[in-house]
Amino acid sequence: MKRISTVTFLSIILAIAALPSAAQDRQGGDDDAMLPEIDPQDIEIRSEFKARFPGLRRQPILGFEPASRTYSVDPDRMPYIESREEVVADLPISELTRPDPPAYTQLHYSPDINAFGRLGAGSYVSPEATFWGVTRLNEKSYIGGDLDLSSSEGHLDNQKSSFRFLNADAEFATKLDDDTRLGFDLGLENSFNHLYGIESTALSIPDSPRKEYGGFNLGADLQRLKNGVAGWNVQANMRYYEARVYAGDLAGMTDEGVYNASLSKRWAGAHPQEMITAKLGGTLGDYNNSITADQWMTGQAGVEYQRLFNYEMNLTVDASVYYGSNAFEEKVYFGPTATIELPIFEGAILTGEIGAKPYVQTAEDLHSTNRFLSSGNDFRHTYRMYGAGELELKYSEVGSLSGGIRYEDISNQPVFERNALSSQPDELLFYRVRYADATRVRIYAGASHQVVPEKFWLHGKAYAQLPELKDGGRVPFSEKLGLNSGFGLRLFDRATIEGWADYRGLRKNDQGQNLNDYLLLGGQLDLLITDNIGVYAKVVNLLDQEYQKWEGYVERPMQIYGGVTFKL
Repeated sequence: MKRISTVTFLSIILAIAALPSAAQDRQGGDDDAMLPEIDPQDIEIRSEFKARFPGLRRQPILGFEPASRTYSVDPDRMPYIESREEVVADLPISELTRPDPPAYTQLHYSPDINAFGRLGAGSYVSPEATFWGVTRLNEKSYIGGDLDLSSSEGHLDNQKSSFRFLNADAEFATKLDDDTRLGFDLGLENSFNHLYGIESTALSIPDSPRKEYGGFNLGADLQRLKNGVAGWNVQANMRYYEARVYAGDLAGMTDEGVYNASLSKRWAGAHPQEMITAKLGGTLGDYNNSITADQWMTGQAGVEYQRLFNYEMNLTVDASVYYGSNAFEEKVYFGPTATIELPIFEGAILTGEIGAKPYVQTAEDLHSTNRFLSSGNDFRHTYRMYGAGELELKYSEVGSLSGGIRYEDISNQPVFERNALSSQPDELLFYRVRYADATRVRIYAGASHQVVPEKFWLHGKAYAQLPELKDGGRVPFSEKLGLNSGFGLRLFDRATIEGWADYRGLRKNDQGQNLNDYLLLGGQLDLLITDNIGVYAKVVNLLDQEYQKWEGYVERPMQIYGGVTFKL
């Protein structure tokens, strides 16, 4: 009986133990399963228990935090450094523009005005007048002009020495739209002077020879700039000039027309402050005098490149080719130029320049330089090659120093010399022009300083040069030493004193003879009576020196001027 009970009890225990195993071995499709199906994604493992599910395909498991990754770094790797372009690419647009320049401080004694005039007279019945003015016609247009007049009855006792120099210019400009500007200019010159006396046994020349010269010019300029940089510009102008000499057997006349036109197109580059300009232009000169009548022409085609490097160094390079034609030759000239401005440290700027360029000094240029020039001259192309270096040091807000050197090699430079008849070589006549090759080395130094800011200031520039002809000798009428200097002193709000000193060293004429050096001192007092009207007094050649700029004519001794000034 006991055996049967024991067997029965063991059978019940085995049946109960077999039920979970059977349930786990049943297929998922069996609807009679006693336990519900559990999705592995619904299993949440807590605490630090780490579980592995070999048959699981979907990750991650909620609550599962694998260990952080560890990267192996090569100890010999190169560090990553961004290039300048990559650095600039990450900057905001507002930081890509050029830094603002230092603030400009105006001298308060010179307020903004629309017009200024000076009328006066001096010794030897010498009236003078200066005027300039500008006014707006509307918001888009303005008109302006200037006038300079100096005249005298003369100072020589034994011959007439009167003169008049008059120049006037006017300008008008208007904006056709926001990007387009149109401008016109008009100029006028009307002058005369008596020449120095000539005693000749072979020619009939009056005691008081006279020369009259003048002309006019017209010009137009059309400019269109989309953003202040990119755009194009067209220019055209013409100039007529005439010079007549009334001197008996030496009488003559020169008239000249000069016509100029140019076209330029400018693009903005890919870098800040980078510009590219294409240029095309030409100049035609048509002249007629007592000796010959002919033409000359200069044509230009080229490209100019400008860029600011590292927000410090300015570079300008011009690659141009010129074609020159005159009565003596036709030639192609190469005219490259390059200019670099490099800040060395704060307040110090080093400038270097090198280049070459052909040009023609017109009849107007030559007669304006030497008013005793005769009328019969020809014209050739001058070709100048040069190199220069300059250092400017601004040691404070009120002072600066500068100095540099310049070298020039010039082909066909106009040289002034006294004319003479072959039969009478000792009897020198008026000046003429000949062309010669020359070199010039020039060293200079300058300074500017406000001793008392806005009250007392000084400036000066001294130079030494060696102008030599390649065929021997010095360039006639060129000094070796020179000085230009001046000062200003503001006594009080309505009174200002200015002074100047100009020195020219020893020179040689075309015969190799020395011409005396001279020092010209002068001063001027300006006194305002009202805000718009004042008076002035001026003295010129204070040392009363007897000097000659051009051999044969003694310039005026000391002169005293006085007059009125006005401003609007």
